[in-house]
Amino acid sequence: MYAKAVVRATKQSGGKKPVLRRLTARIDRYDYRLDLESRMLILKIHNGREVKLRLLTSTERVEKFRGWSNYEIAVKIVEDEVYVSVYFRRAVKPRRTRTVMTIDVNFDNATLAVFALSGELLKLKRFKTPLRKILTHRIWIERIQRRYSRSWRFIRGIRRAIRRHGERIRSIAWDYAHKIGDKIAELVAEHSSTIVLENLSNLRSNVNRSNSFNKKLSLWFYRRIQFTISYEALERGLLVRYVNPGKTSSTCPRCGSRLEDSGSRVLRCGRCGLAGDRDVIACVNLFYRYLRCGVLGVTLNAPKPDENPSGMRRKEMRR
Repeated sequence: MYAKAVVRATKQSGGKKPVLRRLTARIDRYDYRLDLESRMLILKIHNGREVKLRLLTSTERVEKFRGWSNYEIAVKIVEDEVYVSVYFRRAVKPRRTRTVMTIDVNFDNATLAVFALSGELLKLKRFKTPLRKILTHRIWIERIQRRYSRSWRFIRGIRRAIRRHGERIRSIAWDYAHKIGDKIAELVAEHSSTIVLENLSNLRSNVNRSNSFNKKLSLWFYRRIQFTISYEALERGLLVRYVNPGKTSSTCPRCGSRLEDSGSRVLRCGRCGLAGDRDVIACVNLFYRYLRCGVLGVTLNAPKPDENPSGMRRKEMRR
């Protein structure tokens, strides 16, 4: 695979020699030894030589992967610092699920709904995303680049400042993704749910709107959120399924008509009169698409971020 990548890069550069931009390597399990007790990694080098690296990680992470089998590591060198990613795996026995959890991921929030197989709504919850914090760092990067439009690529201090903001963006995104993945996984385990996510694999290539929207889309870390939710669920033996998200936020779940925007993220159906929060409607439509049948009773009032709704109405929705 890596040889093909080198050949491809050479062809793209017009036959020039490939440039080594990053000092990275993947090492097979036969070429290293890992001791979690002492947190020591021993790399086997040529001619029988070895390099010992002490891993800087938390006790919680060590305890989590104790008993797992490690099969490969990735080593990366950045500014005289060595970063190591260790890949673990273990067999997981699938659990029997009794509910369905649908998750609608948006720019500023992630909304989830837990349904019984009969269609009854069991839980509705919304989490805010840190997109505004990420946009702030992106704005600072653009300000620096505009102020030093001709020289920012060549001055080390300016490049370092831009790199710090970029690292902060990635740190915020990964930290949030891991935290929300843990929280959702706890809810999934509590309700023994099958997770239903939107298939957003072709989102970036199919969307081309305003500059403001495209900027938000470029900073939107939905892949990381879905990835952490998936592996946290699979680690607990729970199923993850993907469905087509097309028009889930614009189709009436009662009659199938197109919904109209009434402002404040509320959608209304001109045909049957149904009205509700667009994120909740998306969760309902995802549930329909997963089951392909059924009539459910769902209140379409959205919960506040990080809060459970109180006094929810479970009024039956009839076709």
